[in-house]
Amino acid sequence: MPGTALLSAVLSALALVAPASAEPPVPAGPQIVQSRVAPAHAFFGGRTVRVEFRFAAGGPLDLQVEIVRQASGRVARRYALPLAVPQQPQRIDWDGLTDAGRVARNGRYRVRIAAPGGRARLAGALTLHGHIFPIRGRHADRGPIGAFGVPRSGGRRHDGFDVNAACGTPLVAARTGRVRRRAYDPALYGHYVIIRGRLTQRDYWYVHLQRPAPVRVGQQVSTGQRIGRVGDTGNARTTGCHLHFELRVRGRPIDPRPELDAWDRWS
Repeated sequence: MPGTALLSAVLSALALVAPASAEPPVPAGPQIVQSRVAPAHAFFGGRTVRVEFRFAAGGPLDLQVEIVRQASGRVARRYALPLAVPQQPQRIDWDGLTDAGRVARNGRYRVRIAAPGGRARLAGALTLHGHIFPIRGRHADRGPIGAFGVPRSGGRRHDGFDVNAACGTPLVAARTGRVRRRAYDPALYGHYVIIRGRLTQRDYWYVHLQRPAPVRVGQQVSTGQRIGRVGDTGNARTTGCHLHFELRVRGRPIDPRPELDAWDRWS
């Protein structure tokens, strides 16, 4: 039938020029109007990271705030903000923990915001570290005599690492944790305090403090919180003011110098 053949030819031609079925467009997601991430340089257990932002959209959105490790691109922590209202201030506070309850690794993190199915928007970035250098003032290594493992009188070995600083230089907690001991030893340590690091099996010893530490046993302290001042109590009265710092893992002393050096570089 000529008419049928003609119709078939027309339909075939239209099929050749008709556009292929396209995937539905990806929603644009929220438009970030204003954002702030602070502090830009954070320490676990210190000041929490605050993310504040406002966004524009046609109506309320179910948002996710994601803390993403820059080196791997993996999401360390997610926060849900259900039915967030456009143009209204939004805020979350990140404590430095992952979704699994572990301490996030040292490094650079990006903060991004997205709605389900939408494109994520960058809200800011920060650098996170798990420790801060405990001496908050000018300091210098004591030299070979203050190194870990060197012999001491009576057959002992040095269980820590010594850092010289002027008497009275402020000392802070290198890592958040709970105070296990605060005492005075006239023969060796003088005034000292021991703090068990949060989510670790590590004890941090701060020795030869000028005066008793202004904390109590059982107290939770924050990273960077003042715990005393550099002094020369105990056997340091014959060697001058310095911090004797010990790091013990499950009760066993390890050389703290590599970690102290790292903390000193970034804090």
